[in-house]
Amino acid sequence: FFSMLIYANAMLCPVLNLPRHAMQSLALRSSHLLGRRLSIRLKSSVAAGSTKKKDVILPTKEQLRILAYRAAIPMVGFGFMDNIVMITAGEAIDSTLGVTLGISTMAAAGFGQCCSDVAGNLSGGTVDAAVSRMKLQHHGLSEDQLDLKVSRMYKLLGGCVGVVTGCLLGMSCLFFMDTDKADRARKAKELQSIFDHIMTEGKSLFNADRATLFMLDEEKHELWSQIATGSKGIIKVREDEGIAGACLQSGEMINIENAYDDERFNPEVDGRTGFTTKSLLAIPLKNETGKCIGVIQMLNKKNEDDKVVSFGKDDEKLISMMANHVISFIKIVEG
Repeated sequence: FFSMLIYANAMLCPVLNLPRHAMQSLALRSSHLLGRRLSIRLKSSVAAGSTKKKDVILPTKEQLRILAYRAAIPMVGFGFMDNIVMITAGEAIDSTLGVTLGISTMAAAGFGQCCSDVAGNLSGGTVDAAVSRMKLQHHGLSEDQLDLKVSRMYKLLGGCVGVVTGCLLGMSCLFFMDTDKADRARKAKELQSIFDHIMTEGKSLFNADRATLFMLDEEKHELWSQIATGSKGIIKVREDEGIAGACLQSGEMINIENAYDDERFNPEVDGRTGFTTKSLLAIPLKNETGKCIGVIQMLNKKNEDDKVVSFGKDDEKLISMMANHVISFIKIVEG
């Protein structure tokens, strides 16, 4: 409009022999008139909008309760699905790929969250369909009532309560899971990789048939080992069973010429492994506080003629040095 007035001022004044100040006065008056009309219309629309907002009836407490309830129910399903998938997938990844590839627990949890997000995206329609079949009571609120601040607050609060409730229900799977499984497997792998070289070299160093490293499981009160040269699988004995158990309980080195002549020896282990123990040398592993956390055991020392003989004093000194090295490696593994 103002562009047209400027154009008229420039083109019509010379043609009609009108002074420029007359056209400028006309343009100024027209702009004032247009501004007043726009101002009146704007005030009218604002007044109408405010009147319309004032006319919206506030929801009742019962309607707000139903609104919050309807917002909470779907979020219970989403929260439950999210947590149970994340925990289950994360634990499975942690105890398999985490142990094999050395993936940290936090990284496994991240992969579990990815699986949870995908599952939530795929199952969103299922949750919505299940909620729709529940035929929940309708709040009966209009669009204007739903747009009120109090309605939005109740809806948001209901959704938050629902998702927290669903997540807590999803965490119930932890009661049925062995959460320490991955830690034990990871620790066993680290111990095996660290001690395998020591045990192999120890067998050659002592010229023994077998070298075994037992670690104490305080919760199960047993000694276990999957690091025994010449054997496969995990060996488990009670913490007070056999020569290893006696060494652990006494905290002293044990040197036996013939194991079957010692009443502390448990021949059942030989029966399970198919090995025949004769001479035996065992030493406890003690941490910084002097607590026994494991046992190193050498079996069947042989001489130059390949005959089994007893372990000597030099062997006792040598195994004491090995125990100190093993303790240092354990401190590194356990951080």
